[in-house]
Amino acid sequence: MNNTVYYQKPHFAVRLLVILLLAGFAFIENNPVVRLEAALGLSPSPIERFFGIKSLFSGMTEGVHQFVRLNILASIEANIFSPLIIPVMVFLISTWKAPKIDTKYKERAFFVVFIAMSAIVNVVN
Repeated sequence: MNNTVYYQKPHFAVRLLVILLLAGFAFIENNPVVRLEAALGLSPSPIERFFGIKSLFSGMTEGVHQFVRLNILASIEANIFSPLIIPVMVFLISTWKAPKIDTKYKERAFFVVFIAMSAIVNVVN
C-alpha cells in the first residue's frame, strides 16, 4: 500500500491572492490576532513573562505589523528578525514549498538555530 499523497500546486493567481489577503490582514489597525494573544496571556510569552528570557518570536507580531506599515526601524526594535518574516513567507507561499523536518539531523539543526537566534534576540533587543 502506498501512502504517498499527491497534490497539485494552486494556480499562481490563487497564491498571489493568499499573499495579498495576509498583507491586508496585517494592515488591520486593531488586529484580532494581537487581541487574542493578549486575552490568552500569550503576549508576552509565558517564558518571557516569568523568566525574562526572550525567544526567537518575542516581539515578532509587533515587528511584522510595523514592517508591513514600512516602519523598518520600529520593526527591528521589536525583533531583529521580523523584517525577514515577510520575504520568507512570500517566497514560501509563491513557491508553495515548505521545509520539512523529517530527520533527527534536521531536528537538531532546527533547535540549535532556534536557540542561537533566540540568544541574538536577547542580546540585541
